[in-house]
Amino acid sequence: MEEVKLTRVEKQGLQAVDVVVVAVLLAAGAVLRLVVPPFFGITPNVVIGMYVLAIMLLKPRLPQVLGIGLVAAAVCQLTTKSLLPYLNFASEPVGAIVTALLLYLPFDKNGLLKTIKPFVVTFLGTFASGFTYITIFKAVTLFATLPKNPAYTYLLLVVIVTGTFNAILAQVLYFPLKQLLKNM
Repeated sequence: MEEVKLTRVEKQGLQAVDVVVVAVLLAAGAVLRLVVPPFFGITPNVVIGMYVLAIMLLKPRLPQVLGIGLVAAAVCQLTTKSLLPYLNFASEPVGAIVTALLLYLPFDKNGLLKTIKPFVVTFLGTFASGFTYITIFKAVTLFATLPKNPAYTYLLLVVIVTGTFNAILAQVLYFPLKQLLKNM
């Protein structure tokens, strides 16, 4: 009888299909950001939700996570209404790294935590990005010396609304997209 030897090949970096998945999700996020009507004057940054979703689905390595965050920041530049648009180049990589680190949390394999993982990770990844953004914005503009400043409160509200919107969207999309990618 012939002996068959199997070897496991580790993939190095993102494969072509992975890059396409990231590109499609970021493009969808940009389009949604342009067409989703504002909620109480707040237009959610759906690009964040889409790169968080891509990171959860593909589980890239840290350099690739940083790359996804930087590409997402560039996409955000196309749709931003901010007075300081380039802050995304700091906030999106932070959100991407926090997302990647959150994937190491011990979500139980079969229970409720596994079911709500997309919601939790997306909300916290969006919050990390948004909080980084408003913290840098605050430091650069010196607009808020006290946390009770209405501008700071408004920006924090934007982060919470965006985080909730993105978390719901990711929760709805994660499991079907995961199954689709598994079948490819």
